[in-house]
Amino acid sequence: MTGEAPDLAALSPAAGALIAIPVRRVFSLSFWAPSGDPAIFPDLVFTQLELRGLAGRSRDETAFAWSQVAASGDEALLHAVVLPAHLAPGCWHGEATEYAVSPGCLPLPADSVTVWKEEGVWVAAVTRGDHVVHFQSLTSPQPSGAMALEVWTMVASLEAGGMTAAVRGVRLLYEGGRPDLRDWPSGGFLPVELAELPPPVRPSEPLKCIPLPVRDAQQAKKAAARTRKIVLAAAAAYFVLMLALVADMFWLQWRARSLRASIDREAGDVAAVQAAMDRWDSLLTAIDRSRYPLEILYQVVRLLPEDGVRLVSFNMDLDRVSIAGEASQIQQAQKFQEDVSKSPELAELYRWDAQQPKLIGTGSARFQVDGVRADFEGEAQEQTNESTDF
Repeated sequence: MTGEAPDLAALSPAAGALIAIPVRRVFSLSFWAPSGDPAIFPDLVFTQLELRGLAGRSRDETAFAWSQVAASGDEALLHAVVLPAHLAPGCWHGEATEYAVSPGCLPLPADSVTVWKEEGVWVAAVTRGDHVVHFQSLTSPQPSGAMALEVWTMVASLEAGGMTAAVRGVRLLYEGGRPDLRDWPSGGFLPVELAELPPPVRPSEPLKCIPLPVRDAQQAKKAAARTRKIVLAAAAAYFVLMLALVADMFWLQWRARSLRASIDREAGDVAAVQAAMDRWDSLLTAIDRSRYPLEILYQVVRLLPEDGVRLVSFNMDLDRVSIAGEASQIQQAQKFQEDVSKSPELAELYRWDAQQPKLIGTGSARFQVDGVRADFEGEAQEQTNESTDF
């Protein structure tokens, strides 16, 4: 950790920071496992925690670590450390992922009991060789006969279970003034020696577990990081899409301006071509033989028989032709109407409609044939009108 603060949560952990949890905030358990196979040690430890009511509702909801203290035949002496599910907020930090128990941060003598004061309470740790085999808080408020009896009872219980070897004595660590040991009995109890509390040391390896609140905080942090990545990716994709749309819009605007400029440059040539087309269209009647009255009249006259039929009138406008005449017999009138309607030259240009000939005096008949241009689709607009009476 860096800096100072009355609350651990107010500090920012440095890289590799380790938090030492006080003895009275955790549970200690030692037992002989009926197997020397390390692969099943976690299951054996969790079973012991369940038997003692120290396990959570499931293994995932139980924060515990274990270490092997000793081995004898097919048995192994295991020491387990259990972190409560609701560890005090002052004993963990959401950004710190390495933890230890305070006895692991002190240079404890082998095969001894070490007593020191933390958080205003005296605590004790027992070692077997160089390994911690048990620790607990003491109820005695100061070094006295009651504390000596409490320590002796703790050691006796461990010796009865084969947890410890011969304990050499008690080392009592202090800060400030030397405690008064006149009330510590000497007969029948473990010998005691005084020593100043040394500075803490970093253990060789931290606990192989972290407090459940830290795990939850780390999972929430990872979930938030994933969500942030998704949001950033979506925002980046949206930005790229909008950038592409804006670029496309500017390209279309540039293209439109280019086309308008090209149209403006060609406007003079287009106007000249259009004027020429208009002039040619105005000459269409004169250069198109199908619109030339003399040509149509010539094609009609060619169909007249040598005698018996004569034309009375020939009228032609832009899209229509009307031919009227007289025949000495009604059959000749009908024959001429049929010849006009079926003439290849005239049928190609006009759709013909022959009215029923009308009889006039002396047995002769008057007839009329009307033609409409084949490509005409509306009412004719009389722009020109050619009429000939015979």
